[in-house]
Amino acid sequence: MQKKIDEIIRIGKWIWEKDLSGGASGNLSLRVDDETILITGRGTCLGALKAEDVCTIRMDGDPLVKGFVPSSEKLFHTSVYQHLDAKAVVHVHPTFCNGYFAVHDRISFDTFETRLVLGDVPVVDQKTPTITDIMPVIEALKNSNIVVLKHHGVVAIGETLNDAFFLAQTLEEAVKIACIKDLYVRVDRPAAPASGGNAAVSPAGGTFELFSKEQIVEIVRLVNQDAQFRQLALQTNLETKLAVVLDETQTAYCFHFSGGGIKDFTDKVGDAEFVISGKSDYWRAIFKRQLDPFAATTQKKLKLKGDFAKISRWYVPFNRLFDLWTSAPVA
Repeated sequence: MQKKIDEIIRIGKWIWEKDLSGGASGNLSLRVDDETILITGRGTCLGALKAEDVCTIRMDGDPLVKGFVPSSEKLFHTSVYQHLDAKAVVHVHPTFCNGYFAVHDRISFDTFETRLVLGDVPVVDQKTPTITDIMPVIEALKNSNIVVLKHHGVVAIGETLNDAFFLAQTLEEAVKIACIKDLYVRVDRPAAPASGGNAAVSPAGGTFELFSKEQIVEIVRLVNQDAQFRQLALQTNLETKLAVVLDETQTAYCFHFSGGGIKDFTDKVGDAEFVISGKSDYWRAIFKRQLDPFAATTQKKLKLKGDFAKISRWYVPFNRLFDLWTSAPVA
């Protein structure tokens, strides 16, 4: 237990040093077991935490130590652990994020690295000083390990406090880049010319059962008739085998990418160079484009076997591939 308390104190100092929260704002927690969590106390400064500022509470919010007053966000933290697989929660109030999202409802990232880590960050409106409308935030966290609370702050979850902290820090740095870019631009950027290659491909009609052979056949058809994918695949010399696996049933498909398209596919992992596996909820969100597949791997919602640096070379054609997936809608 002391090790977990020390971890909370360490991350609190990092948050303070990186200006992610000031004064007595922000709160941290760690899952202890299915019944209890460790959480910071109300009115504590994350940059000056002591062991007595951290205490164990039950999932109903009651502290195990008499007299300890947990963070006012205690019920949000316990709700996260009751509904999600998270082991750590970071809630901070970053200056640039709060300022940026006070006037924006979304952010487009200007570096590939940031998009790989964060994906599409959900923004959930808040109307109270503490998170009282909890379930919309929980729902958003199912598809992204980091969520912006408009007019409030940022929450991030992870397997460790390190993971959650790095997400919050990465988002704050990305917002700083967006603000600096706006200062340089000063004027609205001219609208990009329309491109027929970016048009969405119409679905054949109806929906498909997740990971059914019919869905996969439709995906292959869409990819092989898409001129934009072919061009991007040839430009980046896309030659590989990629397998996808549904955890619950172990249903697997391996796609052989060659010659600007999908040459063939099999219903087993086989000799795939890359294997991506995950639960049905995450795959369904990906096929609906509610979850970025690259970010899903960096946030550990999906598991990737293979060289991430190598698959990143083909980020552009695979991103087009994922766009096409939405045209084979799942039920």
